[in-house]
Amino acid sequence: MRIDGLVEGKLLKRLNRFVLEVEIEGNTERAHLRDSGRLSELMKEGNRVFVKRKRREKTSYEVFVICDGDVPVVVNSSLHTKLANEILEKEGYKIIRREVLVDGSRIDLLVERDGAERLVEVKGCTLVLNSVALFPDAPTARGVKHVKIIEKYGGMVLFLVMREDARFFMPNFKTHPEFARELRRAFDSGVKIRACVMKPKLIDEMLIIKYERDIPVYFKRI
Repeated sequence: MRIDGLVEGKLLKRLNRFVLEVEIEGNTERAHLRDSGRLSELMKEGNRVFVKRKRREKTSYEVFVICDGDVPVVVNSSLHTKLANEILEKEGYKIIRREVLVDGSRIDLLVERDGAERLVEVKGCTLVLNSVALFPDAPTARGVKHVKIIEKYGGMVLFLVMREDARFFMPNFKTHPEFARELRRAFDSGVKIRACVMKPKLIDEMLIIKYERDIPVYFKRI
């Protein structure tokens, strides 16, 4: 995936769940953040941000990357399903439908391969501690509901680790024990739990995001 037209800025503060105040070329601007997580490790004044100008509504820019030190982290959830499509299609899956309504909730994808259909729920992961990718970084009742649906009907939960410095993936038991337990139950029932590391690369005003590798998924003993 390639995104053009990015400009670099500096993070000033998070005004609310979806709006950042950033400095761009000496001016203070507001930028739309399409990630509702806590992102505590990224919300540090002075962190480099990469944004794209948008038609002004309440904000003038849209955020795509915040750097954790030297590590670029993609923080735009609108990209998740598109990236999942790219990964799955290269593996021979056919995308049957997007935003599938199941039991009152929308599941990201319905795919088919070798005559078998399966639901796929896609989650973006930005938190990495000591090379371990952790999800969620805030309690997510919605996430629990989605995992239960996948467990009920069968399919896959696909975590996209939106930075390249993770070696393993674990559900974040400390932040949300219920989600961690539900994910383990789903795994034990036969649901495929997969974690894919994405490699973001910034070149001038361009962001390139490529699938790098799958990493092992581990569960805390609970």
